[in-house]
Amino acid sequence: MNLHINGENALVVALSCIVAYVVYRRTQSHQHTSLTGQPGRGDMVAALTAGAATLLILAFLFGLGDGSAEAEQPSPKPPASAEPSPGH
Repeated sequence: MNLHINGENALVVALSCIVAYVVYRRTQSHQHTSLTGQPGRGDMVAALTAGAATLLILAFLFGLGDGSAEAEQPSPKPPASAEPSPGH
């Protein structure tokens, strides 16, 4: 079974993942451990929250997932009947 993903949806998810990664790495570099000199552990909760917020905001701004893509497609017109109208 194949699932087709629109380019806009994939872009929004990719940007959200990038934001989450940047937040994780940024919090990792700001946390200091004792005298080991190794970087601290990143804040996973802040990274996931930033990624989810980015996903929601971009989806809202681009109108993704609200069914508007299906509404934009024209519905098929019923075929015109070949019978003449009764008044002619």
